[in-house]
Parts: sequence; structure tokens; C-alpha cells
Amino acid sequence: MDEASERLEFELKRLSDPATGRMPDHIRQKELAYAQTLPSDDVSLNRRNSVVEFVNRGPWNVGGRTRAFGIDVSNENRLVSGSTSGGMWLSENGGKAWKMTTTAVQMLNPTCLVQDKRPGHTQTWFFGTGEAYGASPSKPGAYYLGDGLFKSSDSGKTWTALLSTGSGNAESFSSNWQLVWNLAMDESANDTLEELYAATYGALYRSENGGKNWIQVRTGGSYFTDVDVTKSGVVYATLSADGTQRGIWRSVDGKTFTNITPANFPTGFRRIVIGIDPNNENRVYFLANTPGFGKVTRNYLGEPEYNSFYRYTYIKLNGADTNARWDNLSANLPATGGMFDKWNVQGSYDMVVAVRPGDSNTVIIGGTNLYRSKTAFNDSINTTFIGGYEKNSALPAINGYLTHHPDQHGVAFSPSNPKVMMSYHDGGVCKTNDIDAASVTWESLNNGYLPTQFYTVAIDKATVNDPVIVAGAQDNGSWFTGSESPQNPWTQPRGGDGSYCAIAGGKTMYYLSIQTAKMMKAVLDAN
Repeated sequence: MDEASERLEFELKRLSDPATGRMPDHIRQKELAYAQTLPSDDVSLNRRNSVVEFVNRGPWNVGGRTRAFGIDVSNENRLVSGSTSGGMWLSENGGKAWKMTTTAVQMLNPTCLVQDKRPGHTQTWFFGTGEAYGASPSKPGAYYLGDGLFKSSDSGKTWTALLSTGSGNAESFSSNWQLVWNLAMDESANDTLEELYAATYGALYRSENGGKNWIQVRTGGSYFTDVDVTKSGVVYATLSADGTQRGIWRSVDGKTFTNITPANFPTGFRRIVIGIDPNNENRVYFLANTPGFGKVTRNYLGEPEYNSFYRYTYIKLNGADTNARWDNLSANLPATGGMFDKWNVQGSYDMVVAVRPGDSNTVIIGGTNLYRSKTAFNDSINTTFIGGYEKNSALPAINGYLTHHPDQHGVAFSPSNPKVMMSYHDGGVCKTNDIDAASVTWESLNNGYLPTQFYTVAIDKATVNDPVIVAGAQDNGSWFTGSESPQNPWTQPRGGDGSYCAIAGGKTMYYLSIQTAKMMKAVLDAN
């Protein structure tokens, strides 16, 4: 590494266009497109050892970290979902079965998703790539970089890259478009405009033609950003405190923005997520991670975390200062719980706020766990724990809420029946048929949805062709299967964040581990 700068100079000279002295624009996308035209090994030629054939083994029933999800407003049985390391997936039967819709040469780390819900345009979807916070390496700068946005014009069946957002470099950070936080579309736009907004690392972008061209409407270098748009076309955006255009912003045209951050808002804030009330678009919730300010809770290690929760009500004019009302609801964030079943957003990793269509009093928030308030968080006594970890879960056995999973990334309501709600999280996708129930029950939709992120896998090396597999999965524990069929459910002998594993010869003993050096030595039977 002593000659790193010389090596970089050599690489630039090797890859640059001699006529311009720089690498061509969108070269990465062009490389991937060219790679698709190259010949591959042909099994029909029957060349011995020329082809290694792989057969899928599952796990059919597990799922994985999911940050992108949508229900098609034109067909509620069509679900579109994306995992941060598992590509895009489509179900056309309400989650009973799935198929992968991105290809091996496309970026496989979607982080956000949006549908054009205007009549006559609902076949159009966009997803953004690149996880800016919470990627499993967990080191500063260890991003799982994306490469801009992708578009589908056939209801999520196939995807094409938007060259206007391609970075041209998949190995190092060179563009805001490599880390996309969120996408939003203006449903009020007329048929001549396709207004799309992208909240990326450092900036907010606006396009009037479905991503062909962009203008930067907010900038300043904020690490965390978010954007949402009301059905009437009012845009709300948030940018974290480390940027020069920090704060909460409002715009009626998507071009000129007013800073509406209240005077009593914490001066230090990281990620702020937005929840527009669909029943009253003048009311918007802002859930913020605010180190040193707001409600303090402690994680399972006893470390403090501070979060704030505000409700904004637009009154008149530009909506700033006395032209709006702000309610500080921070004191009403959940305060109870044991080692794991308490309010925590892990420093901005998992944050959700949403209002139930048809009932402004039912507000959903999520961090590691999921909560429902029946009084719009105007108090702290009408809040119910509805998902995430199991109640009172504690080491050494870390369990989840029945058929749900910790680490919430979003919710989506059925367009025809808002009592039906989908939840997506680090364990995939699940569904409740009654979000209003006193005790909310869930159904897993991980029926062949295969984005599970495995760290390690082990087999019995002493037994030829033995079907037994154990594997450690990100935030999904350790899993076991003894079946050749990929549709047979795998079983979970250990929860937590699955890590290294091994099988002693002849399966006399199994070794399983999770993060933070927790190890298990176990005997497992065929079940």
C-alpha cells in the first residue's frame, strides 16, 4: 500500500479514454450490458468438468433483510419486494409464491421502491440501490454501494437501469446515486409529467420525465435524507444535521422549498423519517434519531439512545413558523420492555412511521420492534406492542414475536381494506388481516422469497452426498435442513444473528454461533 497513489494513477491511465483522459460516462452499465452478450459454457457440449450445476436448496420459509416493498394499486395480489443483498422479487398471488426479477448482472441491493399510482401509469415502478447505513460489515465507509435507479414498465417483471443515475464505479464511492435512501412520486402530476423524487446520500433530486433528467433541489451533504409527497403534490423532505441545508423542508411545486423546522427541534439529529396522514394531508409525522435529546431508552447492552417524535399540522401560506402547528410527542414514545422488547432504532438503522388509511388515530411506528397507537400518540397508555422481538426476550435465547421479526423497515396497507397491513423487516415480509385487533397476529409471506443473507454454511464432510446443511444468516439465526427439496421448511435451532457453524464428522455434534462470541455445542436430530 506504500505506492497506492501510483497504483491509482496506473489504473486511471489504463481505463481512461485516450482522447479525453477520463473514464467514459456510465462505463459500468455498458460493461454489464456487454457481459450479457458473451458466450457461456454450454451443457449440451458435454465437456467433462466444464460446467458446475447448482440446485437450489432454499430456505423456502426464511426471508431476509427487506427495505423495498410495494402493493400494486391496480392488482392487490401483485407484491413487489426487494432485499438489500437479494435482488428484486415479484409475487402475483398475494405472497403464496415468488420469483426473482433482477438478473445476475444487475445491481442486487435495492433499498427503496415506488409505484406510479396515476391511472394509466400503474405498470411503472422504480427502485433505488445502495444501503447507506446498517450494512453487515458495520464499519464506517463499508457501504454496500448501489448504482442508481432501475425502472420497470411491466409491473415489476423486468428492470432496466436509468443511465442518468449510474455511477460508473461499483467498487468505490463516486456518486450520490450509489446510496439511495428513498423514492417518491407526485400522483397529482398531469399525464405530460412523470415527477419522481430521489433522496440520496447528500442531496434531494427531482425529475419531470421519469428519471431521464434530474435537477438537484436540495443539497449540502447531509448523510441521512428522506422524501415523501402528498396526493395533492406537496413535497416534504428531511436532511440530517451534518449538512448545510439541514432540517425539515416543505414545497408546493418541488422546486422552491421552505425550511419548516420548528424552533424547539433538537439541534443534533440524524435520520428523520416522514409519515403523511392519508386522511388529512395537512398532518405529517416526523420520527427522528436525536442523540442527546428527546426520549431516552437503553439497548440490551445498557447503552442510551435518544429519539424524538413530532407531529406537524399545516395551517396557511408557506407552512413555517406561526403558519403551522407543531406537537412534540417524544414523551409518548414507548418506554417499557426488557432486554430486547423496548423502543430502539439502533442509531437510525430501522425507522418507520405510518398512519392507517381511514383512521387518523391509528399510528404505526417501528424501530427494532413495531408499535401501534390508537390515540395518535397523544398519550403513552394506548400504545400496543405488535411485532419484532418476543415479549421479555433476553439472552441467551433471543426469540421473535410469533411469525414476525425484529428490525422494521416499512409497512404497507391494502388499498381496498386498510385493516390488512404488510410489514417488511430483516426477516422478509409478513401480513396481518387486522391491524386493529387487540392482539395482532401475523402470517409469513416468505413462501419462496429467497433473499436470506447467509454468512456461512456447513456440511458433514465425512458423509458422501449427505443432504444435511446448517447455515448462519444475517439477523436470522442458524438454520438446519436435512431435505433435498427446497420447498421443505428449514428449522431454526438457534436465534440471534447467525454466524459461523460446523458439523463434526458423522453429525456427532453441531457447532453454532451468533455475533458477540456466543457459541453453542449441540446434538440435533432429523427434525
